Amino acid sequence: MKRNAWLLLFAVTVAFATPAQAQGDFLCGYTGFDFVVPQTPQPTIPTPFITTGDEYRAVGHVTSFSSMFTGVVGGGEHTFYLANASVTSQSFVGGVLEVTFAPNARFRIYEDGANNADYGVNPANATSPSTFVDGMLLLGADVSNLVLIYDYNDNSGNFLGNATLDEGAALWVVPPSRRAGWVLGGQAGRPNASIPEGYVNQISGEVQIPSATPAAHKTWGQIKTLYR
Repeated sequence: MKRNAWLLLFAVTVAFATPAQAQGDFLCGYTGFDFVVPQTPQPTIPTPFITTGDEYRAVGHVTSFSSMFTGVVGGGEHTFYLANASVTSQSFVGGVLEVTFAPNARFRIYEDGANNADYGVNPANATSPSTFVDGMLLLGADVSNLVLIYDYNDNSGNFLGNATLDEGAALWVVPPSRRAGWVLGGQAGRPNASIPEGYVNQISGEVQIPSATPAAHKTWGQIKTLYR
């Protein structure tokens, strides 16, 4: 495994006490499913679901917002789309997959009164991502230093990246001095009967600025539980 990617994941993740209760700034929480373009077949014997040159994407629903958006976020459906995450390196050793991505992936949140988001099957398809991005662009971020670690030994993983808010109708709510330094993070897991055909993992996570807690020694197993 590449030591620098492991250290990045470790250094950022240990700052999260428990994601929803961290002392840092909370932006939003989300759930959804991820997929790969082009799709990689999933044989019975575990092999990496993503490889160098592939694009990692995810769509889903924003389930909670920071109180700073009270009165700004409207009703209806709030969806997200993570895209343009191009794989620059991939390692698969001992059933553990490590992936790093090129800079400038995009994470966008949309507000839509139509409530029509539809995952469909085998994305990209006629409804995904199109029905997740057909509302008003509420907030968007540039995502860099994105790392994904997936352990096929217990079918779970984590992803983390640095996010800088830079677009959207609600960007004005966040002062310019606080638009950088956010961390996009989450947990990915399978197998799961609720995962639509063609998607890879069910994901859940948050965007937040981690609390400045003292560093603590943790095992990889302990780190993975932070997003379960």
